[in-house]
Parts: sequence; C-alpha cells; structure tokens
Amino acid sequence: MTNHCNHGTCAQCACHNPGWNALAKRLFTPQNIAELAEQLAPVIEPESLILTACVMYSGGTIRPMIAGNTANVEAIGFANGKVAAVGSKYDVSAKMKALGMQPENHFILKPDETLLPGFIEPHVHIVPTALTMGWHNFGAFDGQNLKTDYNLHGFIETLQNISNKQSAGWILATGVDPSLMPFETALNGSKQLVDINVTMLDQLALAQPVFLTAASMHTAYVNTKALELIAKKQGFNDQETQDYITEITKQGALQELAQMLPGYNAIPEFQLVEMEAGLFEHIKAIFSTANERGITLMYDAGMLPIMKQMLDLYRLFNQHNVRVGYAQLCESVTAAQEMPNFSPLNEKNIGELFQGAVKLISDGSNQGLTGFQSEQYSCEPVANYGVFNFANPQVVADLDNLDKPDYQTMVDQIIAKGWPLMIHANGDQAIDFTLDIYQNALKGQSGLDKRHRIEHCSLLTSYTADRVQSLGLSPSFLIGHVGYWGWAFNEVIFKEKAQQLDLCNSMLQRDVKITFHSDLSVSPLGPLRLMEQAVTRIMERAPKAAPNKVLNRSEQITREQALRAITIDAAWQCHVDEWLGSLAPGKQADFVILAQDPLQIKDPTTIRNIKVLQTWVGGKQRYQKGLDLSQLVVEVTADNNVELI
Repeated sequence: MTNHCNHGTCAQCACHNPGWNALAKRLFTPQNIAELAEQLAPVIEPESLILTACVMYSGGTIRPMIAGNTANVEAIGFANGKVAAVGSKYDVSAKMKALGMQPENHFILKPDETLLPGFIEPHVHIVPTALTMGWHNFGAFDGQNLKTDYNLHGFIETLQNISNKQSAGWILATGVDPSLMPFETALNGSKQLVDINVTMLDQLALAQPVFLTAASMHTAYVNTKALELIAKKQGFNDQETQDYITEITKQGALQELAQMLPGYNAIPEFQLVEMEAGLFEHIKAIFSTANERGITLMYDAGMLPIMKQMLDLYRLFNQHNVRVGYAQLCESVTAAQEMPNFSPLNEKNIGELFQGAVKLISDGSNQGLTGFQSEQYSCEPVANYGVFNFANPQVVADLDNLDKPDYQTMVDQIIAKGWPLMIHANGDQAIDFTLDIYQNALKGQSGLDKRHRIEHCSLLTSYTADRVQSLGLSPSFLIGHVGYWGWAFNEVIFKEKAQQLDLCNSMLQRDVKITFHSDLSVSPLGPLRLMEQAVTRIMERAPKAAPNKVLNRSEQITREQALRAITIDAAWQCHVDEWLGSLAPGKQADFVILAQDPLQIKDPTTIRNIKVLQTWVGGKQRYQKGLDLSQLVVEVTADNNVELI
C-alpha cells in the first residue's frame, strides 16, 4: 500500500464520503432541485378498500421483546397502527373481538414462522450511498456474502471489460477493497495488502480516465488520464501538471479529502446529470432492500442539510416505507456553537424525518489504514498511525494541526446544548482521546442521561472497556470488522491486536448496551447477518484449511443478546424505545414475520439466510415476500377497516 497523506481533513469511511460536498454543490443547486420537483408527481395512494377492523396473530413463535425479554407469547393483536394486546391466546382474542375484529382476521402462523419487532439499523448513510449506486460496483459482496473469487485478477478483468464497452466519459466505480483480496507476499516474506496504484492502472492501457473509490472511502484509484484532467480542471500549467502527476504516481493513489475533492470536481457534467437522475430510484432501492431484510427504522449517522433536503423531497413523492432518523454531522467549532438547543423527541417525530443526535468524526477507517492508532499498523506503509481529525487533545500547542478544529470545545458546546452525541472512533488512540474528551465534557455526569455513543468503537482493552462503562457510554459495533475483515486484521493489518476488535461480550458483562450496524455502504444491510456475525465471530475470508476461523471466541454472545442489539437496544440508542423496538401494548405496530426463529434455528451460521416474509411499519404492510406492494399496502386502522394505501 502507498503512504497515506495526513491532510487537514480525513476522507473517512462511509461516515463521511469525501466527494459528497463537492458533488452536492454541482448537482443540487436551487434550480436543479426545483426542476427535479417539477418532474415528480405526488404519491397518489389507491383508494381505501374496507376489509375488517383489527388483526391478531397466534401460533408459530411470537417474541414481543418487551423490556428485552425474548420469551415467547401465545398471541398478539394490532389496531390503529399500534400494538393492542399481547399475551395468552384467550386474553388477546377477547381484547381484539371487543375492538371489532372479525374471525377471518385471526391469522395463525405456521410452526416455524416467527413474529418479532421490526429491526433497527442504528448507523447508515443513505443519500451518499444512493448518489453513487449508478457507478460500477467493484465491491467484495454478493448480497450479504463475500464473493469467493474477489481478487486482483478479477478486478483487472472487470475493469478491462468495462473499458471495452464504454464509449464516453470516465470509468467511475465504488467499493474497491484491497483488504478483502488475497494477500501479496513482500520481498521480506511478510504478508501485505494488494497494492493498486497509478502505474498499475496505466499499464492496462485503458482508453478512459479511471476514478475508483475504495470501500473505506479514503482513497481514489486513478490513472494518468484522470490526473491530467484533474490538473486541467485546477488550472495547472504544464510544469505544475507534470509535478502533480509525478507526486501522485509516486504516492500511488489519491488520498484523503484534499486530494480526492479535485477528482470529484473533474467528473464530466453528463455523468453528474446521470447521477442526479437516478438518485431517487437508488434511495427507493435502499429502502426496498431494508424492508426485504426486516428493517423498519434506519438511523443516518452523519446527515448534512443538503442530504436532508433530498430525503425530504423524496418523501414528498414516495411512500414512507422505512422510518428515518438521523444525527446531524458537525464539522467545525462554529457549527457546534450555532447549533440550536436540543428538543426531546415525541411520537409525532418518528413518523417524520427526525433528528435525534449530533455526529462527530474523530478518525478514519481501520481496514482503510486511517483509523488513528497508538502503534503503527503491522503492514505497509511503515510508520503509518492513521489520521486524527482534531487538534491532538494531549498536545497543548499542536503546531502540525493548527487548522484542525478543537475537539474539546466542539464536544463541550454540543453537550451543553443538551444534544445526544455520536462520536466515530475506530483506532485505539482515537478511542482513548474520545474517552478523555467525553470525561471532561460530562463533568461527572453519566453519559446514560443522553445515551451518548461511540461509533464503531473497534479496538478496546479491559481498561478502555471499563472507562466506556464508567462514563455511561454505549458502543455501536461495525461487526463486519470481525465477520468480513477479521482475517485481514488478524493476518496483516493488526495481527495480535485484532483480538481487541468488537469486544461485544466484554461490554455486555459490564452491563453496557451494545448495537450492531452495517455502516452502509461499507457493508450490506442485514440485521440478521449482523446478529449472526456477533454470535459466531467467524472470519469469513479465512481459507477453508485455516485451523481457527473464529476471532476471539470469548467475545461471542448469545442469540438472545444479539437479538436485543438489533431491536430494543438499537431503539434505545436511537432514543425511540418509548415507541419502537419492542411490541408492548401502545407501541407502534412495527414488526416482521420470519420463516424461521433465529433463536431456534439449528445452525447459527445460517441466521442471515432466514427469509423475511412480511415487514410492517406503523401498521402498514411494506413488504411481503413474492409480492410487489409498491402500489398496494395494507394498513391496520381502528375504525373497523384494514385499508390498502
């Protein structure tokens, strides 16, 4: 791998797509937004079809997860978009009949079918993911599984095939991930990550400029054709252009925000128009996938005003198949100072696009080699400790980083205004600094009061785990670090330090709530897959002959604990557990019906493959396996109707 430049702002993982601001400024001008709105028509829901009053389910397995209890109940009833009754079949039936339920609306689940609260994804990035979904996908995933043939040879062959077929524009692609390709062997015999660089791409003699973003979003792989156009866009003269190409070629790729932004700015205009034209369809595809995998709430972990504007516009013209909450991304001391005071959420909020927190990003991506570490990474480049986005809090005069915002001031301002806070911290040094900052800002108060979070919280020790607990913080783990990237961390990137990844059991033993997330687009949506990876901790990239494919077996957790992490505890972290996350009477009718029970299925490595049969949001059926509900959606109401809306 090539050296990572330490620019003033890190390009991050999905928590902050470096091209978003540049692309947004070019794409979403007021005029473009107005034109986009004019092309759309408001959603016209089909007229109501009167069927019945209320519905009841019995049979199969029903786990309402009330107070986190995974016990099975005999029956559950829904009316007016809410849970009406839970308990014995006799009691629920009596309650539902009193509400007007007709006999034909008592549904009996098959023996293996399981009804659960809707799953909650506590950390995704919706609009940035949708924006580049029209680009070529060079990712390592086939659905929720790793591709078995993901390697450098396949990468090159795919790139050449695209070049042969593409007649105009740049080759634009996302998801390139050298950390999931088979390792290379260096001259000294050590294992190293695959090195994709300018020289290698030039040797392919492609006809087009190439701009390929890494899965971790902190790197763009380019050829000289692209560098020439980037230099031209910046107004470089001949000598400046040559110096620029020489510098990037020596480095190997565009690294971090300062180098990547000019690349985004140089993308041809017609390709930007194509991106804008496909944005809403891609957002719709994300929400459809979410419903298919049982997700009823997605929490966007880094919203910017233009992203919110796009989602608001989308929701004006499309059904609200998924609830969406978010944390506002804060990038400067001034932004923190100008932030309004926090207002608590209410039940009306959760039917809208709602803000529940503020987000800060302290460092980069571990698999992208930019998570900020106390010790250098075990792989090349040498002397690489990652990047930190703030002035070093342990250095009084951080002369090398005077242009970076003051970490403590930002956190102090946000907490003083009453906001719950989510701080992205991947590397162990970033986590240490983040704990120091939280401790200073909380001034002895517990973080539990506002449910402050650490996002990813990837590398912990017993000492830092104790600090997380004592400060009243809760982690949300990108559990794919273990399942998808565990082998790369264990063999190349961290080696022995990989045992510190995602200490799920250690945190639960300390009575700390934990959750799991996909960090879309870093890994695929799929709460059942997140559950499986936390339960098994199998390193999925490990060779079949590897003697031990489990990363730190002592950190495996039970299925019951994992189920709480994707339902009631995720609702708690997102500040909506008063209405969502369990199926207690009076809560919203957000639920899923699965073909099998994830707590009882024999082989835990097949949990991700359990079929979602139905997904309901607020009493509206938003997904049924085998049916297209885009124009026909059932709603359970209280006035003797089940409506199709």
